[in-house]
Amino acid sequence: MNQKRFSESTNCSRIPMSIFNHLEQPALVLDCAGRVVVWNNGMEQYTGVSAEEIVGRDGFAHGQALFGEKRPTLADCVLARDEPGSGDYRLLPHEGEGMLAESRIPLASGRAVVCMAAPLHDEAGRLAGVLETFRDASAETDPGIPEEQVRILAASLPGMIFTLDGDGIFTRFFRTGAPDTEEVVGRSARALFPADEAEFLVGAAQRAIAGGEVITETRSLTWGGDRRPFQIIIHPLHDSAGKIASAAGVCRDISGDLLRDRALQETGRKAGLYLDLLGTDIYNTSMVAATVIEMLRERLSGEEAELAQRVKNTVEQGITVIKNVELLNALDEHRIRLEPVDLNRIVESQIRRYAGIDIRYEPESRMVWASPLLEDVVSNLISNSVKFGGMKVRVEISVTETADTVTMTIADNGIGIPDHLKPNIFDRFDRGNKTASASGSRGLGLHIVKTLVARYGGRVWAADRIPGRPGEGAAIKVILQKC
Repeated sequence: MNQKRFSESTNCSRIPMSIFNHLEQPALVLDCAGRVVVWNNGMEQYTGVSAEEIVGRDGFAHGQALFGEKRPTLADCVLARDEPGSGDYRLLPHEGEGMLAESRIPLASGRAVVCMAAPLHDEAGRLAGVLETFRDASAETDPGIPEEQVRILAASLPGMIFTLDGDGIFTRFFRTGAPDTEEVVGRSARALFPADEAEFLVGAAQRAIAGGEVITETRSLTWGGDRRPFQIIIHPLHDSAGKIASAAGVCRDISGDLLRDRALQETGRKAGLYLDLLGTDIYNTSMVAATVIEMLRERLSGEEAELAQRVKNTVEQGITVIKNVELLNALDEHRIRLEPVDLNRIVESQIRRYAGIDIRYEPESRMVWASPLLEDVVSNLISNSVKFGGMKVRVEISVTETADTVTMTIADNGIGIPDHLKPNIFDRFDRGNKTASASGSRGLGLHIVKTLVARYGGRVWAADRIPGRPGEGAAIKVILQKC
């Protein structure tokens, strides 16, 4: 197909455009700005206007080509999320997204047409444009999508696409990897499937036809001696007059999905086992080790006492990692209830944990909206300073306030944070942080800081201890809501 018929500057570039040229029906596609991005061969023949003349144009140029005047079509109504005027279209019954309508205004050629417009979405589920197709209102056509389009869709699905009439006879049937499926057309479902499977398919088709019901179910189906689980969706299909005439079904093979679900469950079970091991045995062992080292440090003096303190701080950093893993898991599962918290009390308690570290702080009581987990914010920030500054690091904690907020700054005279890394250091497992990688850090502590502060309605960011001189130490600033 001539690539000039497509616009590559819109979200529609994520949609496989070539499929629309295989439609037997005339079809156009508008992007979200109302520009024509597809004008297939059928449209060229239907209107006498070439794709090169109209692709990329807006201002209802497609309405001019179709109706001889610049006016919105059914696709524009879908874009605007508005129903067309009753003087322009007569809406027909239709299941699902989009609109089906008979145009009350004939085309420039004099043809009376039935229009179908449906939204198109990209891989992320965002609206990318609208597809509109046309057919003669007087034409006797089979209900449903054109056969070639069904073949294209069936080739990409791990399953089946079919239509059934009210007697349970297949009027279309396509199955991935089965070249002989044309022999199915015209035969009864009861002659091709075991009794229970056939009764389900026929009964579902009759319910869809009789009541316009959409049936969704997961069942096992047999074909060629192979029995597999399928997700089955059956929709009513309308003819050109808007009457339900048959039912269309899609059967998607979900055996691979079930295998992946079982693998995920097993992975989750093992992950839970490792978390339990980490949170109990390793945590308890580390706590005992930290207590014994503290007892030993109290009996020593001078350089030996300092070495014992370093060992204790190292063990406590390991304990912090274990707590962070458990905390991150809890944050994913539970909501945080805000309450008044004394920031000064938490800072002082964490300073006592880091005995032997030069931490400078002027105590002053300040109440903020947070939770008891605020201690993990302070602990992780002090631990981060020690991790990158060493035992000789100097940590300065200061707190200021405004009418509504309290700002806590934890600064150190360590190696600092390069400017290009500052925006990302709070990202979970940030691999772009070469400084963190060199130290063995994977960003979990700072990610928890960001997560908790955000849930407190606050903000956190990285700065320099001395503005403009990143090599002379870092400063992490946390803004919290004042009580």
